[in-house]
Amino acid sequence: MTEATFGPGRLSFGMNLRFYLLLLLCVGLLAEAPPARAQQAAPPATFFGTYTYRSYAILDQESGPELLPAQGVGGTLTLRANGTYQKRLTLAANGGTMRFDQDGRFTFTPGHISFMYPDKNGRSRTDEGTFRLVKNSLTITLAGYPAGNQSIYILRRL
Repeated sequence: MTEATFGPGRLSFGMNLRFYLLLLLCVGLLAEAPPARAQQAAPPATFFGTYTYRSYAILDQESGPELLPAQGVGGTLTLRANGTYQKRLTLAANGGTMRFDQDGRFTFTPGHISFMYPDKNGRSRTDEGTFRLVKNSLTITLAGYPAGNQSIYILRRL
């Protein structure tokens, strides 16, 4: 067997080469591992503020793959830097206007957002999904019920 000298002693080339390659691979993977999420990266200041609802659509898997757009969408969503939000969504329905008001807290990581609020019976509820902010346009997609359904909101910063 071919021998090579590594460090102070002689080591078997075949067996120890595999060990060193594995060690280098592990060190390389650790060097590329993302840092622990001890601190959340601060979003750009333009993330916080008041947005106006431009459209709202529902993806209902039982109805088919087409989005069901809501009519007469209006209202605002205010996201504050202290983690609180105020939702004042209005929709046209049954010849009138329906209001959907929520006040609660939100958290986010890059691309993911959660809204926590009390329901009409005072129980804590959480809606989770994704968001995308491009210039002044914010798109929020929330997971619906049953699983696979979605609510898609498109908003514009005021």
